[in-house]
Amino acid sequence: MSAITAPVYALPVDMARILIGGVLFFYFLGALRQSRDFSDPDGLIDHRLVVGLLPPTRLSLFQPGMPGWLFRVVFLGGCAASLLVVVGYHPRAAAAFMFLAAVSNYRWNVLAAYLDDAMIHLFCLWLVLLPVGHTLTLPDLLAGGPEIREWSLATVPGLAPRAFLANMVLVYVVAGFYKFTSPMWRDGSAMHAALRMPIARAPDLWTLRCRTPLRWVTHAALVVEPLFALIFVLPAGSAVKWLLAAGAVIFHGGIALTLKIPYSNSAMLGVLPLAFAPEIMLGGLGLPPLREVSAAGLAPAGLVAVALVVLIAIMLLWDIVFTGTRLTERYSSRGWYNPVQALLWMAGVYQSYRLFDWVDERNYHVRFEVRRVGEAEGMRGPRGRCIDSEALFPQSMRHLLLQSYLVGNIWLQLGPAKLEAVHRSLLVRHARRYARAHPEAGTIDVVAVVQRITADNLELTRGERRSLMRFTCRRGDAVMHSPS
Repeated sequence: MSAITAPVYALPVDMARILIGGVLFFYFLGALRQSRDFSDPDGLIDHRLVVGLLPPTRLSLFQPGMPGWLFRVVFLGGCAASLLVVVGYHPRAAAAFMFLAAVSNYRWNVLAAYLDDAMIHLFCLWLVLLPVGHTLTLPDLLAGGPEIREWSLATVPGLAPRAFLANMVLVYVVAGFYKFTSPMWRDGSAMHAALRMPIARAPDLWTLRCRTPLRWVTHAALVVEPLFALIFVLPAGSAVKWLLAAGAVIFHGGIALTLKIPYSNSAMLGVLPLAFAPEIMLGGLGLPPLREVSAAGLAPAGLVAVALVVLIAIMLLWDIVFTGTRLTERYSSRGWYNPVQALLWMAGVYQSYRLFDWVDERNYHVRFEVRRVGEAEGMRGPRGRCIDSEALFPQSMRHLLLQSYLVGNIWLQLGPAKLEAVHRSLLVRHARRYARAHPEAGTIDVVAVVQRITADNLELTRGERRSLMRFTCRRGDAVMHSPS
């Protein structure tokens, strides 16, 4: 027990605090910039409808009827709080505010929530639980505070930092081994399929000529991802540990550069100072290892940290035992299939470390054809002048998730009637968004070209055309003709 509760040097903990806080700033800045489309009452999501369909999302700071400016205030507050974390001014209180804001954002925009949301709110919670703010703080520097040598000697309770590292081990182990259940990961086509999906930053770049090198990359990722867990348990100075850390930088950096999932991958790299605390303190600064102490007087934050990791581990084990390799949706309106997940949700935590093993079932590619049709041909076929589809369907990650519901790529388990209500609502609100920006655009016809990205369709030559909707822009509003 003493080995788990022994103190740790504070400097690496605060290095991680600064790096993760910087990532959180850009996350909340992104939420602020996108609040018009996603959080506002007249944005793309009918929040009253979603709250009615998914009642647990009511557990949030955000509620139907709130004005749009209030969401911006919260996200701006998140940006300010992240800067407080970076400079070390009451960082745990600032992180508590960010946790509430991130959880509320996730639940309010549950239709457009994704991996970054799930991981970012967890990192906010860990900043609350970790003993941060003892070193590398701007207030101490401005007050002529301790020198670097004094900071380097500072120690903090070690239970919460070790629980945090255990959580990171779970992320890599579960995400890594679940990929072995995916046929596309095993045959080497998963990475190519992911890079051809709209969630990639440059999907047209990855042509069939990239097939062989991407197969090597896929198999390499399949092998090394679960091995990244060893970064947190190997002894200081291990050559394998340094090699794995270099691989983790390439792995997360590559994902952030090629896919629209930047924040969670960047935050995972922010944990490395904690993993390399012995190398930083013993090798870099020449300080001796700290002695173990008894478990007496454990801090409440440390106990909560351990309970959090235990509950997450039980939830993941429950998933493995009762669902096996089946892909389960994030939330079912017919009830929680995992009671531990329900308990964590009540506490504000949603976690699922099945990352990209879903590529076999979600490997859709969608291209929209948007045409402006004339008065004479307005009610006939989809002829007319092509216009930029991104004006109607932007390509950010959240926009893409909403668009997936328009073509049957469903992420939430809802009954047919509820799915139809979501589908129709999204069509109408996309049309209204376009009409506000183009009040006199006339009649717009929209066709979706949908296909699956499989090993034998990497060139995307089997698209199925589906008529999606037709509407007319009149004085800044949209009149729907035939939404499907």
